[in-house]
Amino acid sequence: MPIVQKYKYPLLLVGIGLIWLFFWNEILQLNNQNNICNDCDNYRESAALLFHQCKTHYFRPIGMALITGLPYLFGANDAAIYSFSFIVNVLAWLGTALFLFGFLKKRVSPKIAFVASLLYYSVLSGVFNHFQLLTEPIFTFLMAAIFYFLDQFDRKKEFYWLSMAISVLIFAVLVKPSVKFLALFSLLYFGKIILNNYRAKSAVFIYVSMLLVVFQCVKMKMDYGNFTLTYVDGVTYYNYLGSKAFYYKQNNSLSQDTNERAVYLAQQSYPDQQKIATQDLLNQLADNKYNVLKAYISDLSENTKTPNSGIATFKNLNNKAYFESLTKALSFMSKYQNRFFTLSGFLLALYFLFKNHENDRVYRLMGFYILYTIFISGVACAQGDRFHVVFFPFVIILLVQWYARIRAIEAAKPDEQ
Repeated sequence: MPIVQKYKYPLLLVGIGLIWLFFWNEILQLNNQNNICNDCDNYRESAALLFHQCKTHYFRPIGMALITGLPYLFGANDAAIYSFSFIVNVLAWLGTALFLFGFLKKRVSPKIAFVASLLYYSVLSGVFNHFQLLTEPIFTFLMAAIFYFLDQFDRKKEFYWLSMAISVLIFAVLVKPSVKFLALFSLLYFGKIILNNYRAKSAVFIYVSMLLVVFQCVKMKMDYGNFTLTYVDGVTYYNYLGSKAFYYKQNNSLSQDTNERAVYLAQQSYPDQQKIATQDLLNQLADNKYNVLKAYISDLSENTKTPNSGIATFKNLNNKAYFESLTKALSFMSKYQNRFFTLSGFLLALYFLFKNHENDRVYRLMGFYILYTIFISGVACAQGDRFHVVFFPFVIILLVQWYARIRAIEAAKPDEQ
């Protein structure tokens, strides 16, 4: 059939992805693990607050809630939210692979683009995170869409594509607030183009996303007392980077199980938590700079070298003899996947940021995003590869482009006689 032939690679990508997911689900009984982490319940709680009470969550903005909380509109219970999030995560994962293929096939052969897209499936966290109510699968999909739209804008010079990219990035702030500075940078970077097209019909996408962010901040003011996106930033700093620096000063090490600072902060109101965290940061930068830097480097190192944190929680529900050995091997593989993609991403990001070529803007922006994500991840720790896994697809793109460039340089060299 002509249509099957036309979409052969995308269909194969979807089919192989589903088979791969089914394989790991059967081997590890993933759908029956029922390991609901604290963050997962936060996201479920956020959706319940939004759809049941039209109220914001103190830590989790409404972006994730709007997506995963949809079953609440139809009278679903809490368990249905987790089931629905699995479907959303799988669709986001497959969608990321399709965006990856769509981006690469414009630069290399469809066969190479297909193989590179399959490489994305090899990222173990990409599979295991489907079974948790977490932002990573959705956020990675949103970032893949953003770079695809930016590439379309560079190719076609149509404002519609830039408007789509910027609007999705602004919305992504409501899924993962840490990207807010990247969104601000993008608005400044493309500011002149946006201002020149502010009356274009497609500019409405940007305005809608901005209104959602304003709604989030206004509702936070009404619900908790501060015009802010979320309180999670201050708490994350105080409980992780700030606490690690504090305990270093005491010649001790941080353990979240015995972190008295975290216990103290949790007893305060949310506005007070923000004030306490801000003051603590200022105090430590004034009096404890060395240990703050030491803690930051420690966090970066940990976020670079640790495996998917969920693997250690897997239970051998069917009493399979291979289970313990397999999970140890998967943890080892996940650890080195994180190290490979993070270090490769760091080096490739620097290469594309400072090695100027024509039509390189989208690669430079990818490189900036990778470096941005790595550097802000130093604020927290003890999350496995969750901070870095969101840029792994773009490392694959930069790897393919770097390899294609090397091949082109080699081909351009005159043959030796």
